[in-house]
Amino acid sequence: MFTGLVVSVIYMLLGNYGCKNVDNYSDSLIFRYNEDATLATLDPAFIKSQSEIWVAQQIYNGLIELDSALKPMPALAYRWEVSADGLVYKFFLRRNARFFNPIDTSSTLPVTSHDVAFSFGRIANPSTASPSAWIFSGKINADIQKAFQTEGDSVFVLRLLSPDPTILSLLGTVYCSILPQEYVIKTSDFGHHPVGTGPFYLKYWEEDVKLVMRKNPRYFEKVNGQSLPYLEAINVDFIKNKQTAFMQFVAGKYDFFNGVEGSFKDELLTRDGLLNSKYKGRFGMMKKPFLNTEYLGFWLGDSLNQQPNPLVNLHLRRALALGVDRMAMIRYLRNGLGSAGNHGFVPPVLLKETTNGLSYNPELARKELAMAGYTDGKGLQELLLTTTSDYLDMAVFLKKSWADLGVNVKIDVQTGGMLRQMRNKGNLAIFRGSWIADVPDAENYLACFYSGNFSPNGPNYSHFSNPEFDNLYRQSFAAGGEKRYEIMHRADSILIQSAPVLVLYYDQSLRLYQNQVTGLSNDASNRLILKHVKKTTSL
Repeated sequence: MFTGLVVSVIYMLLGNYGCKNVDNYSDSLIFRYNEDATLATLDPAFIKSQSEIWVAQQIYNGLIELDSALKPMPALAYRWEVSADGLVYKFFLRRNARFFNPIDTSSTLPVTSHDVAFSFGRIANPSTASPSAWIFSGKINADIQKAFQTEGDSVFVLRLLSPDPTILSLLGTVYCSILPQEYVIKTSDFGHHPVGTGPFYLKYWEEDVKLVMRKNPRYFEKVNGQSLPYLEAINVDFIKNKQTAFMQFVAGKYDFFNGVEGSFKDELLTRDGLLNSKYKGRFGMMKKPFLNTEYLGFWLGDSLNQQPNPLVNLHLRRALALGVDRMAMIRYLRNGLGSAGNHGFVPPVLLKETTNGLSYNPELARKELAMAGYTDGKGLQELLLTTTSDYLDMAVFLKKSWADLGVNVKIDVQTGGMLRQMRNKGNLAIFRGSWIADVPDAENYLACFYSGNFSPNGPNYSHFSNPEFDNLYRQSFAAGGEKRYEIMHRADSILIQSAPVLVLYYDQSLRLYQNQVTGLSNDASNRLILKHVKKTTSL
């Protein structure tokens, strides 16, 4: 029930931006959160960051949706059939889904099989240069029309070259959202003017200032006869200082806050990762292990900014990995949130056998450094570590750890967008990164180092190439059961011993939410699903 405390205009609540023609709504129908990262695009073919994914998840639907356990369930496809050989998937589209165009609200463009074929073909086509091309790379015929077929307007057929145990889950990711072919072709900048079938649509976006989404009045999904979503609007601010945003949350301006950083972790959490007593009862907290590997990537190209690249030396990379005490890092910099990255790039929970990693061993690190030709760091040029401001404390920890080996490191702080841009071009020697799994499968992590996925057309940002690893990666698609786990464990072991990456830790998500918020969930991919969220008001 509403209390009668009604705001005069939702437009004012949302910061006086863009929504001048909306009705008056209770504050309980507006969900607010802050995003400290820049959004570059809302085009599913090009989104890369969690911040972009969170917004896109509200605007689009795929054929498949992933439930809270990240298992495939129907979305735009109400059912599907799989051939006995696992090569042909036939999807039957629901008839009541419509694209919502905020420019032409009278439009009732239905979702057709041709839109599905167009959306997937756009990702798979090399000319698109989509970072998500890896989803279909090597899995379909080079002739896209043979891979993505239609039977009338309501049946879509996907044909694979070989069985893929992860394909349904991959189709449930935001990258495989279904777009309106007619609209995309006519729109010069779809990434800033998106149209989807999701529970919300984009109403206003001023980059790095504010983004507003409104309820899609034609959304197809219902729960117990009631249409989703329950909220009328979502307001996203872009305060770059996370401590400032946290204080705004504490003051009640935001309904939700994600994560913690060094500037206020001790204010919020005890050393054991519990909520400090001063905040108990003031808001809710949920913690959950989630599939995010935080790491440092090493660029392995022969040259770096037209200079010889010392990181092509395996022994140097191994020395750097062996010289970091990750357990101390988790204890003192993360207040116990997460587990030390002393295993493989794949989170241990996804493999039956734990990968032996390059855990802290300063004595062995010095031996590896000497084998690299840099005894006590002598003769080694200063290395550049690029990070973002919210990981500066971790970068300082790494700099000190490597200084103990005699390795000099300079820290370069960039915005998230600039870091990604420079990383994709191969301009960064050492860069901080994270990989959040799209599906709960080790293949999703190993794909980051398959040689067919070199950036900028894929997630292999290090440009790591190893024929044995590549062969095992390809074998994992045809294998099943225990054999598949064995293959992926071997691939993960080769990867981590080759050290194109230094795993820092396996993450744990932390979410804070105001007491009046209900229906907010979390899962192993740290997705933000807002269609079920409600807000109550207090008397």
